Amino acid sequence: MDRNLPQTYKNLRALLLTTLLAVLAIFAAMDLAYLTHTVGHFALMIALGVLAVIRMTCDKTVFVLNAAALLIILFFASGKSLTVALFGAVLILGALLLSVAVGKKSAKTSAVLTVGITVSVGYALVTALVYAAAGNSLAPADLFEKLNAVFDSAKAMMADVIRASVDALSEELLAYYAKQGVTKEMLLEMSLMTMEASLDLVQLLLPGCFLFLVQAMAYIGVASFEKTARFVRCDVILPEARWHLYPTQVSCIVYFIVISAYLLAGFFAPTSAFAMIMMNFWITMMPVMIACGLNGLMMRLKHPRLRKSTVFILILFAAGCLFLTDTALPLGIFMLTFMGAQDVSLARTAEFAARKNRDSE
Repeated sequence: MDRNLPQTYKNLRALLLTTLLAVLAIFAAMDLAYLTHTVGHFALMIALGVLAVIRMTCDKTVFVLNAAALLIILFFASGKSLTVALFGAVLILGALLLSVAVGKKSAKTSAVLTVGITVSVGYALVTALVYAAAGNSLAPADLFEKLNAVFDSAKAMMADVIRASVDALSEELLAYYAKQGVTKEMLLEMSLMTMEASLDLVQLLLPGCFLFLVQAMAYIGVASFEKTARFVRCDVILPEARWHLYPTQVSCIVYFIVISAYLLAGFFAPTSAFAMIMMNFWITMMPVMIACGLNGLMMRLKHPRLRKSTVFILILFAAGCLFLTDTALPLGIFMLTFMGAQDVSLARTAEFAARKNRDSE
């Protein structure tokens, strides 16, 4: 695909991609070693997309040199952290598999799934290796005990903060609560119970949150690949001109079933095991439906007949976030994911009907 391009342009493109990869690697290593320890992982996913473009647009030698340089930069820029370098190895594997998936003209949804599985399995293996090398046990019972200990420690720390906050309440405010029949001890007890219930809920939703994060990181990697390919004018390597997430009809049906089951369980038994399982499933399916919902939202904003009503709804949502954040934000996310699933389901149904009509002719 590059046969008609001047060699100078190819060299400049390779230099640009190499420089971008190096900057991302330095930022990721510095963040993972010294700063937030979180943002660096998303920088690595962006680097994954750039490396996949290098794999598909440059010579194999250039790709190998970039992969080696990436590992060296991650190792030394992070203060010689072997863990960060191993995360870089997972990134390289993810870039290779992404380039293979794109070369086979895979759908964007499949590409995200490929990267997500690679990243989750690779990160899990690296984490387990580092954890075991530190002398810790990988037995499931020991891991659950360690997890419970972490949440118990968090509860104790937050309990101290709550007690200090209640002790710091002014006499006027305590007198106001007393008029409502709420004593200082009752206020402390309610605050502690709310905090413990919130942390227990977070612990129960960890599987769904983990899968949500993995999918978000995978999507960033694939989106980085797409944007980088377009930036360096290599759109030809993309499977489609409009390469977008497009779940199957089965995924949409499963989503509708999960959300219906969760709402039903949440109404009758919000703290039941079934409700928690459905909540985890819903969180797991949210990323792709959010992406589809945002795509549908942009299409409605471009549509001359739907633009005004869409803008009005967005203004109402923004106002709700200012005054009723706890209610407006979850409702907005729910409506966005529902709209995404509905749009895809309608499109899939229309495709099936058109295909059926063609076959009947």
